[in-house]
Amino acid sequence: MKKLILCSLLLSCLVAFAEDPAPAPPADVKAGALKIRDELVAIFQSGKITPAAWDAADAEIAGYQKKYGTSEETTAILVQLRHMQLGVAKKMGDQAHFDALLQKLSTDPVPAVAAMASELVAQQKKMDDLKSKPMDLKFTAVDGTAIDLANMRGKVVLVDFWATWCPPCREEVPNVVATYKKLHDKGFEIVGISLDQDKDKLLAFTKDNGMTWPQYFDGQGWNNTISKSFGINSIPAMWLVDKKGMLVTTDGREDLAAQVEKLLAAP
Repeated sequence: MKKLILCSLLLSCLVAFAEDPAPAPPADVKAGALKIRDELVAIFQSGKITPAAWDAADAEIAGYQKKYGTSEETTAILVQLRHMQLGVAKKMGDQAHFDALLQKLSTDPVPAVAAMASELVAQQKKMDDLKSKPMDLKFTAVDGTAIDLANMRGKVVLVDFWATWCPPCREEVPNVVATYKKLHDKGFEIVGISLDQDKDKLLAFTKDNGMTWPQYFDGQGWNNTISKSFGINSIPAMWLVDKKGMLVTTDGREDLAAQVEKLLAAP
């Protein structure tokens, strides 16, 4: 199976049924997955994870696996459903359910599911390590500017992993630009890490949209050197770094301006 681009942990992400040019799953297979997706969305919208709802969704996924097996198509769907289930717990701030499910999935009988869970475990460990010391990031921007987070101590910095070809990224641009204009003079900086492959498109887009901050570009797309080094597998990924250079959150999308203002007000 070719590499799947995992859904982001945002619930706006639908079950995409893999990016591979494999035959589309039968209608009942797809319908079953969409039903489970809707149940997970309902849990999220309820505002609280109850044991009954959580266990029911978990049983539904197990039943789906038993009913439809582990063909290439259904394995791809299972990976995405489990990833979305983890995303529900993560977005709702329920670390206990997230950790328990992640541990369980690490030994899942479906190898692709176990691999996905193991990758998330590794990412979580890497994130814990990142948050234990000032974030190290140096690069030469596309305009030739030398960027070093160490030189931005005393500022709040958004490290924005994005691409012009990414619809959710483009949707975030007006909010990011507005926040930059509002708070830049108070000590807010942005550095972009572009996963684009076309330099001219990147330059045109940033100019047209008033994105005046520095951008890293190496033309490698998902193999972007910096994004790979930080384990980025979905975009937009908006990381906020505080005035001491510490990574404080990887979820800057939610109420960006309020998060930045809070960090600016901190000692």
